[in-house]
Amino acid sequence: MSEPTPELIHARPVFRPSVWIWAAIVLVLVAMFVHGLITNPNYRWDVVFEYLFDPRILSGVGWTLILTVAAMALGIIIAVTMAIMRMGTNPVLQAVSWVYIWFFRGTPIYTQLVFWGLIGVLYPRLSLGIPFGPEFFEFRTQDVINATVAAILGLGLNEGAYLAEIVRGGLQSVDKGQWEAANALGMKRSTTLRRIVIPQAMRVIVPRPATRRSPC
Repeated sequence: MSEPTPELIHARPVFRPSVWIWAAIVLVLVAMFVHGLITNPNYRWDVVFEYLFDPRILSGVGWTLILTVAAMALGIIIAVTMAIMRMGTNPVLQAVSWVYIWFFRGTPIYTQLVFWGLIGVLYPRLSLGIPFGPEFFEFRTQDVINATVAAILGLGLNEGAYLAEIVRGGLQSVDKGQWEAANALGMKRSTTLRRIVIPQAMRVIVPRPATRRSPC
């Protein structure tokens, strides 16, 4: 004769009246704050809405979004590149990555933006060639780096320096056994990064909302 299957325990949370008390206090404070915002004539909400939807303000918001997306895209590309260089076996590339991260994280963002904004004055012309030798081509700096490009470069380079450490931490969180297994299969380092390590590291790099677990 088989034994009866035990029933599941349905846990019930302990009733805590302090939660409801604090909820009531916060609700009263929020209601008082909202009431003050609505009834206080000194805020002049008509003037606020008039300037809030001004074409110049909307244009500034649009440019802010464009600069944010472009700088973030540039920062992600630089961050992944610098993190891989920092974790590589080439000491020269490791040193370049370390200096880049140290400089752009240690320099105020406003200083960097001022430099990129004045780069046309500091370097009126840029060229590519052999030092103390012939130049392959030359161009005016202001023709290539305008105000928008300067802002994207300044913000993107600064963002890439901060993101590089986050990406490196995510790459280091992947178990070394994944590298060893890929090497045993004859996979190249670049293929291992692209197909095995980076997809697993994204779970650590990209923040996820916390999920509440069931007590059972």
